[in-house]
Amino acid sequence: MSSFSIVHKRGAFAVSAKTLAALSLTLASSIMSAQAPVGKADLIVENAAITTLDPAQPAAQALAVRDGHIVAVGTNEMIAAWKGAHSQVVDAAGRRLIPGLNDSHSHYLRGGTSFNYELRWDGLSSLQEGLDMIRRQARRTPVGQWVRVVGGFTPWQFSEKRMPTPAELTAASPDRPVYVQYFYSVVVMNRKGVEALGIDRTTAAPPGTRIEKDDGGDPTGNFFATPSPALFYQLLARLPKPSEAEAESGEQQLFHTLARYGLTSVIDAGGGGFSFPGDYTAPMQMVKAHKLPLRVSFYLFTQSPGKELDEYASWIRSNHVGQNLDEFREHGFELEGAGEWVLWKAGDFENFRSPQPTQDDDMEAKLEPIVALFVRKRWPFRIHATYDESIGRILNVLEKVNAKTPLNGLRWSFEHAETVKEKNIDRIKALGGGVAVQDRMFFLGDDFVARYGSEAAGHAPPLHLLLSKGVPVGMGTDATRSSFNPWLGLSFLVTGRVASGAQLLSAENRLSREEALRIYSVGSAWFSQEENEKGRIMSGQLADFVLLSKDYMTVPAEEIKSIESVLTVVDGKPVYAGEPYQYLAPTSLREAIPAWSPVTVFPSFHSTH
Repeated sequence: MSSFSIVHKRGAFAVSAKTLAALSLTLASSIMSAQAPVGKADLIVENAAITTLDPAQPAAQALAVRDGHIVAVGTNEMIAAWKGAHSQVVDAAGRRLIPGLNDSHSHYLRGGTSFNYELRWDGLSSLQEGLDMIRRQARRTPVGQWVRVVGGFTPWQFSEKRMPTPAELTAASPDRPVYVQYFYSVVVMNRKGVEALGIDRTTAAPPGTRIEKDDGGDPTGNFFATPSPALFYQLLARLPKPSEAEAESGEQQLFHTLARYGLTSVIDAGGGGFSFPGDYTAPMQMVKAHKLPLRVSFYLFTQSPGKELDEYASWIRSNHVGQNLDEFREHGFELEGAGEWVLWKAGDFENFRSPQPTQDDDMEAKLEPIVALFVRKRWPFRIHATYDESIGRILNVLEKVNAKTPLNGLRWSFEHAETVKEKNIDRIKALGGGVAVQDRMFFLGDDFVARYGSEAAGHAPPLHLLLSKGVPVGMGTDATRSSFNPWLGLSFLVTGRVASGAQLLSAENRLSREEALRIYSVGSAWFSQEENEKGRIMSGQLADFVLLSKDYMTVPAEEIKSIESVLTVVDGKPVYAGEPYQYLAPTSLREAIPAWSPVTVFPSFHSTH
């Protein structure tokens, strides 16, 4: 089949029905919490320091879970009544317990398929260490394959504060091609990589990109987005593809890693070169086999510039949104709508090493029928927009469509919005939209400061202004070109410091630890219409929560980046367990394939703590 049916379409009334179901469960669970339990709990966690994010009960000591939901929250003595002969009881030993983290904007379904092919520099503090990793991995990489570092780092995290040179990559790996990409700004390849792709003095770069040439006219191995990443998409598409088994193994390795860092839900924004439904085969097979441990909502990313309207119209005819795909009904795998690249002409690339891009004059005319289609068909949508100027033009379209066919509560959002200003925030609020922010500035902040100055960077994005206006805000990573580690983002929100150690966010724009946690949990749930179902530790909520290696609420701020999970629970079941809870770990993770995968030798995140 070329498409998948959905059980029900989330129309104008489906949100209230979903909310009513959640509220009914909450009410029933609250009644059970106040009285002697009718049944016993499947899982109990006691002796914890619980941050609930429930205003009625901000802190607690213990919780009880039954049938995938939290049924009671309170003191050890209160929860003891839920213990039965078959209850699994976990002693938290005073550890901090928080709601499961929810990445509001990621590209994990695409990133997972190639995860086992990638060497990760996430958290690495020295470029020389990175070059040594390439040297070691090159010896393990078979003929015909590449050593590739495709995101997760910034040169600003290195003590050297720079990218590797093509000559350094060639010295580290003279016989195997190497590809290193910094977000959507720079690609560096060694001599073998340039030769393998047949790039020479006659190779033309797509508009908005540049191939660096030496004095003799030959390519050096440096490639630049100026600001378009079109060339990068073309280069990546030419690298060897993993087999279906390797792609499935990569998804499993990546999602296990996400669980290790306390993520229980992710919202996937699709991505270039990742088309629905064909490229979704590996994750869908994993969901059916119960191998995808987290809840996943996903949006459909158009793949054909100039044909976006036709592509979305076809998807809308064949699919409905808001409920799990038929065969994945009980697996937490849900199609949510359209985005983030709903129109290629509307894209404003976040490459702060290049001047701010301008959109074509006919952008509004091309976008209007697409947005009108979403509104008529009640398809939630998300639109990539980095700059306030782009946001203003897109809002003109939304307001025009809304005047003819009211959005009437349809969920929609801007993604990123680093420079959005108060006037446009008010317009977003008036139209019922949200803003999904990411930790991109943790990686790109130094580039931003160099171009736009530290004053502008202090409010990029304007977190407190968005929250004070009542605009729904969710936090995410934009991984895997960024790092998957959510604690980098939480550290950035709280301290305002970026990977280089520089102070970026102004004091008035930083968040408290609870505010940061809130937008990374229940805040992000708004973007999948689940804010009444998850994101808090309270009766009736889905039993998704995390025990932490360090106390996020009290640990010195500089240590937030080093936090991990010691126990991650989704749907009331452990999906990751570290020391001292390894006895609760699910079936052991299979060894990554292929055997030469960097995952089998190198850590996916390098921590100095």
